[in-house]
Amino acid sequence: MKKSGVARGYGSLLAAVFSALTFGSDAQACAFEQGPFLQEIARQAKTCSHSLCGQILATTPATAEAPEASCTTHPWMRLKTAVSAAMSSGGALILGETHDNAEHHLLQSAALTEFTDTSNAKRPAVVFEQLRADQEAGVASFRALSGSATSETRTVDNLKRLVDWDKSQWPKDVYEPLFSAAIALDLPIYAGDVARAEIRKAAKEGEGALAAEDRSRLGLDVPLGEKLDAASVKEIEDSHCGALPKEAFGGMAYAQRYRDAHLADAVIAAGETNGAAFLIAGTGHARTDRGVPWYVRKRAPETQIVSVMFIEVEDGNDDAQSYIPRGPDGQPAADFVVFTARTERGDPCEKMRKK
Repeated sequence: MKKSGVARGYGSLLAAVFSALTFGSDAQACAFEQGPFLQEIARQAKTCSHSLCGQILATTPATAEAPEASCTTHPWMRLKTAVSAAMSSGGALILGETHDNAEHHLLQSAALTEFTDTSNAKRPAVVFEQLRADQEAGVASFRALSGSATSETRTVDNLKRLVDWDKSQWPKDVYEPLFSAAIALDLPIYAGDVARAEIRKAAKEGEGALAAEDRSRLGLDVPLGEKLDAASVKEIEDSHCGALPKEAFGGMAYAQRYRDAHLADAVIAAGETNGAAFLIAGTGHARTDRGVPWYVRKRAPETQIVSVMFIEVEDGNDDAQSYIPRGPDGQPAADFVVFTARTERGDPCEKMRKK
C-alpha cells in the first residue's frame, strides 16, 4: 500500500530503522534511544502490514523555534518533551484506548514505564476508568500495601480480588499488563469512574441527578456549548446503532459528561497527592474538546495535560490526517495519535440490537 505524503513526512517507527529514523523529505537521520515505548511500537509494527502502523502523529504543526527538519520537531520528540513537561510540573498524561484492543494496553503499559521517573521516590498516580468509585475502598486497601508490602501481597490477583474484578464488565485479561506495570513501578492506583448506580441515574434524570453543589464542584455547571452538546448526542446515537429511542440520548450524553467530569476530578486529586497522574481511559474520554481534558482545564487551567490516542487503522485508508478526531470547529481533539493494528471483532451493532 502506498504511503501518503503525510505518512512519509512522519516516517515509520520500525525496529529496523530505530538507529536512524528518517524525518521529512530532507532525510535527516535522528537517533532515538530505544526505550520501552518505542520498543513496543516497533514490535507491533512488525506484525502489521498497514502503512500507518507504528507511526506517531502530532496533530498540530511544530513551533517555529526549531528548523523544520530538526529532530526536535519529530513527533516522538515532541511527544516526549510534552509529556516530560507535564509530568514534571504536576500535570497528567491521558492514554486513550479502544477497550478490547490488547495492543493498546501493551502500549499504555510501555508508556507508564517510559514516563515514570524511577529515580524519584514519589511516583505519579495512575487513574483507571475501569475502576469505579464504588470500588475505591478495595483500591485504597491495595494502595495501602505500597512500600511496606511484599511481592506476595502486591499482585495483580490480589488487586483483582479486592475490587471484585471478575464481576466487572470489562474484558478480563487484556488489562493485566497495565495492572502489572503499575504494580511493578509502584504507582499508586486510583479508581476514576462513577459508580454504576450513579451513571444509570444520570442517564435517566440528566442534570437533575446531581445536587447543585456537586455540579459546581465538578465543573458541570459550565455548559459545553450547543455545538459540542450536539456532537456528544450524535456520538451516543451513532454508537447505539439506532437500538434506543432518541429521547434517551440526551440523558446518556449527560451521563457521559458526568463521567468525564468525575474522571477529571480523580486525575486532579491524584495529581495533587502524588505530583502527577496518568489516566487510562477510552478515546472518548481522552478528547480535548469535550472530554476529561476540558474539565481539568476548566478547573485547573495551570495544569499541563497531554492527550494521546491509540487509533486503529482501517484497510484502504492510509491518510493519516483523516484519523485525527476533531471538534465541531475542525480543530484536533487529541494532541498525539499512535496508529495500531485493528482488533478483529464482531459487528457491534448486531450485538447492540440483540440486547
